Amino acid sequence: MMKRAFKLILAVVYLALAASSGAIAEPQKLDVLIIDETKTLEESFCVELLARMIVASGLFSLEARFDIPFGPNPSEKRYDLIVIVPEKIPQIWLITKDIPAKLPEPLQRALLLIKDIAAQIYTGSFCAARKAVDTDDDLAPALYAAILLRGGWLKES
Repeated sequence: MMKRAFKLILAVVYLALAASSGAIAEPQKLDVLIIDETKTLEESFCVELLARMIVASGLFSLEARFDIPFGPNPSEKRYDLIVIVPEKIPQIWLITKDIPAKLPEPLQRALLLIKDIAAQIYTGSFCAARKAVDTDDDLAPALYAAILLRGGWLKES
C-alpha cells in the first residue's frame, strides 16, 4: 500500500511542478468544498490525506467544513464540486449539479481523478475501505445535489 501511495504522491507532485514551471498550461481551478463528517482521529487523518492529494493535483481550490449545510448559503460562494465523507457509510459522495455525462469535460475528469485518489487512499490497511461515488453510482449524491443546489452551494453554470 505504501508503495502505491508513494507512486501516486510522486505523480501528483510531478504534475504540480510541471504546471508551475509552465510545461503544462495551468487550467482554471475547480472550486471544491470537502465536508468531513467522520468522528475518529484515524478517519479524519484519511480525509486530510484525501484533501491534501486533491490540492496537490493543482486542479482544485479547496475549502472544508464539518457539517452538511442544509440551509441557504450565507456567503454566496458556490462550488463546482462538493465532496462529502459521511460518518458511518463506507462511501465518499461526489456532489455535482448534474449527472457526470452532462457536466463540462474538466469536471468529468476531476471526478475521475478524485475517484482514483480515493481508491488509492481507501483500499489500504490504514484507512477503512470507502468508495467514491457520484450520481451515476448512488442515489445519495443526487439527493444531496438537489438540496445543495437549492441552497445556493453548487454553481449552476
